[in-house]
Amino acid sequence: MVCGNDYIGHRPHVQGSAAALRVRGGGGRITDGGGLVAVRRLWDALGLGGWIDRRSGSVAGRYRPSLMVELWVVPLPCGGGVMDDLPLLERRGVRRVFGWSRVPHPATFGRWPRCAAPVLSPLLDELPWRMVRRRWEMSGGASRKATIAMDSTVVVRYGVRRAGAERGYNPKKRGRPSHHPLVDYVAETGDCLGVRWRPGGAHTSRGAEAWLAELVDRPRGAGVRDIAVRLDKGFFGKRIVARMEALGASYLLKVPRHPWLPGFRGAWRTAAKAEGRELRTASGELWGTRLLSVERRRRVRPEEGELDLATWETSMSADVLTNIEDIGPVEAWRAYNAGAVVERRIGEPGQLSAGRAAVDDLGGNAPPWGLVALAHQLLHILRANVLGGGWRAVQPHGIRLRLLRAPARITSHAPRTSLRFASADPAIGLPRRTLGTLEPGPPPPAPA
Repeated sequence: MVCGNDYIGHRPHVQGSAAALRVRGGGGRITDGGGLVAVRRLWDALGLGGWIDRRSGSVAGRYRPSLMVELWVVPLPCGGGVMDDLPLLERRGVRRVFGWSRVPHPATFGRWPRCAAPVLSPLLDELPWRMVRRRWEMSGGASRKATIAMDSTVVVRYGVRRAGAERGYNPKKRGRPSHHPLVDYVAETGDCLGVRWRPGGAHTSRGAEAWLAELVDRPRGAGVRDIAVRLDKGFFGKRIVARMEALGASYLLKVPRHPWLPGFRGAWRTAAKAEGRELRTASGELWGTRLLSVERRRRVRPEEGELDLATWETSMSADVLTNIEDIGPVEAWRAYNAGAVVERRIGEPGQLSAGRAAVDDLGGNAPPWGLVALAHQLLHILRANVLGGGWRAVQPHGIRLRLLRAPARITSHAPRTSLRFASADPAIGLPRRTLGTLEPGPPPPAPA
């Protein structure tokens, strides 16, 4: 048996080669992020670097703002999520793939969000929407209908020095400090419209009223005429309803089961009946808008020897507040549930290490969340517009495994640098496919 620090012993009880394996380091430049060349191509095709630099000239520092943004967006799809992961970009050859001269030290990058937050946060709020408009242009233009789904997410914090980590709504670990950001998606297309960072003690609807105005006006300016907003019961409130009415947008707002709610419902009516089951609906009015209710009941069957008292128990009950005139209770309930598919998209930023990086500065925590939204929308354009087909349903961890982490060798000859993939690699055709599909184009037109 071969022993030593750079050997793995032979295996006599396997079918195949039982020889020992020698572990050596080579001098060649090898990267496990060869598929990231597709991200580089997409970044340049969308013109993101120049757009960021033109609008962040007041940010001081040795490194260009676009480089700092790109440095953080690249590790997120590959599994990185903390600032100590930045040196891996240098050691694993990713720097050569993107053509960077050097990678900043993690301490340098850690100070940068604090300094750049006043300028960078508004840019990162606008950038996802700019990318959504560009994706719509690549897909043939904006559709006539869009359902905007807003929700909140909770990120649990550990340690004492995490600015904005407060005790608040935390269903995962009650009483534990957390952050409580808002996220927004287009239900029909899965596009990420952005993230709004908030401290952990913020109520679910905090900041939603002001953000709704932007979320409705932007698609309307891009040509979307039928805009609906889906809000869960955490946003229930008279001020939110008044804001939606003022914006002139349709909405579906889930209503909590308050004890005073039955006083605003009308009489129950049987909508459908089956074997031992019954679906009932009711209509009413609350705050000048329609209150639609659906209830599913099932017959309680008596035990052997007991009297049948014809008792029923409620298995499902839902109340929806809406201003859509030509919709019934069952249709409103189904329309609200159809928007629930966006819950899958809301969970995807967690696969991009959303919330893992945090700084001890209240405003400095906002840029990392905006960069996660930017990375998510980049991957969405890659899977929906570039790869297409079955890739539209692949989540970020699947894209990471099947494309982004494809190994490759970096070779240089004179001024030319090449990226060589293994001929037998199943992912060999994917980077070439993205290179042939993406072409730099003009930016999307400004909204009227």
